[in-house]
Amino acid sequence: MENTVPLEIHGARGKVEVEGVLGLGAKVLLDGEPVRAVKGAYAIPLKGGATAQVKVRGLLPGFQTVTVDGTPALDMGAHVPKVARYTMFAPLLLLLSALLGTVIGTIGMLLAVVLFFMSVFVVKNPEMPAGLRVALPVINTVAAALVVLVFAGVLG
Repeated sequence: MENTVPLEIHGARGKVEVEGVLGLGAKVLLDGEPVRAVKGAYAIPLKGGATAQVKVRGLLPGFQTVTVDGTPALDMGAHVPKVARYTMFAPLLLLLSALLGTVIGTIGMLLAVVLFFMSVFVVKNPEMPAGLRVALPVINTVAAALVVLVFAGVLG
């Protein structure tokens, strides 16, 4: 799977692509040049003078849906197995480290945020085996939890 995917817009003046589908965010390109978003929508000129509105919508970074005039055209995380989508949230368990105190809680929260966004890249990587895409966020979370517990003096 490529990071840049063509977007079929009937009557578009030029080649429309979405770049960054394997990452956290996407941008729309027209003939290889970025299109500027106005109020969250990319205006794609059509033959005959009309425009098509392309929007990237969704709450979860990297798993948004690209719509053309309100019709879904591309699901950026469609290739990710459901179980990998769930294990991607494992690093957020590190937020429980806030119960260990202010400094340790801050370290745990920073690790949780960094590992969560790293997990998005891991689970969306189509070249990585599916089992590893599921296991790696959990393994990283366990390793980070051990680091937090060592800093807290609970272990060793």
